Amino acid sequence: MKKLERKKEELPVKETSRKRKSIAVEKDEDKKKPKKVPEENGKPRGFDRGLEAEKVVGATDSSGELMFLMKWRGCDEADLVPARMANLKCPQVIIQFYEERLKWDTQTEEGDGITQVA
Repeated sequence: MKKLERKKEELPVKETSRKRKSIAVEKDEDKKKPKKVPEENGKPRGFDRGLEAEKVVGATDSSGELMFLMKWRGCDEADLVPARMANLKCPQVIIQFYEERLKWDTQTEEGDGITQVA
């Protein structure tokens, strides 16, 4: 027993402060911080521009929140808009986006007849 205690005392102590964090730990920390949609040069973005939404071009949840890429009437630019805001401001445009991505399966006798296209 005394030999084991001596060996433990003789082992060098590793410095933990010099270790690098693993990539997985850094990614977890990034998820905790909410990301904001950046404003370019102080220009208003999304619905703050006062434009009417024409259609939803795409959707993403890479920031941890569902966002829609909106195309605006009379404008060539598209903006990322939080889904919560889009659902309130232009519900029919959002419904149209989802309906375009539904595939109705009328051939089968089983099930509800709705199949989602990937």
